[in-house]
Amino acid sequence: MPHAVAARFQELARISDGRIELLPAVPDDAMSPWAISVPEDVRALFGAVGGFRIGDRYVFDFNQPDNHVPVVNESWPLGADSSTYWLLHSDGSATTYYVDVEDGSWGRVFSFWEEPYARLVAPSLLSWADNLASGLEAALRADGDLGKAFSDWFFGDEESLSRHPENAVQPVPAATARTSDDPEIAAAAADLPDDAYLADLRTAAYPTEIPFASVIPYGDEVTYARSANGRFLTATIIPDP
Repeated sequence: MPHAVAARFQELARISDGRIELLPAVPDDAMSPWAISVPEDVRALFGAVGGFRIGDRYVFDFNQPDNHVPVVNESWPLGADSSTYWLLHSDGSATTYYVDVEDGSWGRVFSFWEEPYARLVAPSLLSWADNLASGLEAALRADGDLGKAFSDWFFGDEESLSRHPENAVQPVPAATARTSDDPEIAAAAADLPDDAYLADLRTAAYPTEIPFASVIPYGDEVTYARSANGRFLTATIIPDP
């Protein structure tokens, strides 16, 4: 699949009359020293296509430089440990996309807004990248500005994994989750403080909204954590200093 996805991007760039620019591929020896291990399928994709650009607004850099600095922007909600996620893209609307990484396994794609709203976006990096290629295809078929056509698709088309989702999973208080009869839920909440919340994403569709802001007071900042390879997502309120 990674070679097929890369080939889609390469063909779309070829027929775009220069409107889609592919970013440089990432050499294999450049990936080897990364703090995070890179699975073979991801390595194959990155080794063929490093991302793409449409004009000045849309830049999807699969090798974001911020993945290689010791401390990320403090407003990004997953903290500074780049061994537990891979930053994919910030779309210019205060939304940042990450791949969940646990014990070297690259799992689901999440996005986080600057307020405590989260989304489960895609089952994997490759499925998300393939979906982006579908968006580029749709944008090339549309008349007019390519960037606008891609933006309309990205945020609104029913085929886009990055659209505003109809599905939602309501978070539950950690204290409630700890008493669940479901051992996986209870284990995921075991070490959370009482003012934290947990969302059960085991059977969630793609994409799915996780509206932590509906239960967390406005103005409170949170930090997110995932467990069981992204099967659960939690939000913990950051105490006032």
